[in-house]
Amino acid sequence: MELTAYIILLCLSVFIILTESQSLYKWIFIPSVLVFMFIVRNEGFDSDINHYAIQMSATGMDLYYLREFVFWFGSRVLYFFLQDNLYTFLLMDLIWIIAILKVGNRMAFFDKKNLNNALLLVLMTSFPFVFGYENIYRQFYATIFALLSYSLVDKKYYTSLFILIVAFFMHNIVALLMPLFMMKKFYKFNFTDRIQIASIITLVFVSSLGFFEDLKSTEKTGLNLGVFYLLIFITLLVIAMLIHRKNIYIFFEKIPSLFFIVVLMLGLVTLNADMIAERLGMMFIVFVTYDLYQYSAEIKSKTIRSLVRLLLLLLFSLPTLLFESSKQFLM
Repeated sequence: MELTAYIILLCLSVFIILTESQSLYKWIFIPSVLVFMFIVRNEGFDSDINHYAIQMSATGMDLYYLREFVFWFGSRVLYFFLQDNLYTFLLMDLIWIIAILKVGNRMAFFDKKNLNNALLLVLMTSFPFVFGYENIYRQFYATIFALLSYSLVDKKYYTSLFILIVAFFMHNIVALLMPLFMMKKFYKFNFTDRIQIASIITLVFVSSLGFFEDLKSTEKTGLNLGVFYLLIFITLLVIAMLIHRKNIYIFFEKIPSLFFIVVLMLGLVTLNADMIAERLGMMFIVFVTYDLYQYSAEIKSKTIRSLVRLLLLLLFSLPTLLFESSKQFLM
């Protein structure tokens, strides 16, 4: 049932991207996402989701919970009122769906023509999202709110900073996203200074790998895809730099996350930090997709614009069906 619903959702995404119908996105796709998540939760809990369900009624107050208290205690509070794991997950799913819709509206500056706000179309069926709502839910939740912060950073800086702190206390690995935020805006530093500062912070993070090993959680995605993610990011980086070879600063402005993601991933893969590389790869795909989707809104040609968005959708969604480790979540 889940797999069938997933394929229908993917096909629906393709059709809406090609037609650029805001009405279909608003009145068909978004309700379909809600129905899909209801199906996912009613099909039963996989191993890590079951772990989260058990923790909803836990009373532990040790460091494991305190260092990421927003997620752990937040889910406990919701469970306290609802007294049902299924309803709690459904409410939590509704919250992140609303958050990602806000991200879409914010990235389009509320200009919804040409589906400029429809980020959810290309993310919902992507394998980072599938692994997120099916397995690594805490990291997924932190990623969504970190992305919301990212969408606000250049317009509502202090609101963005607050949301980023909240996301950090959902999953501490969010700390490694700091260079991406610094590139967008960092107090009153100019663009050139931000590039230099973000580069230094990125190198510091890579050299401080041992510390961040302590921040990782125990749940795994079941895959070892650090090198695969790195190759994707390098390919996108080469294409982007070729397009903007006459003015590299435009590349940093239009796709601010990509260069620093490649540096971080290259360092992690080189140092054999497979767990962190895999986790960050999942998060980074979401941020790169955000930047590329926002960039696609500037493309005047409907054909090229739709093609770029369709490639984003298929690039990160088809692996879900090709890899047994990911497809098993939908069985």
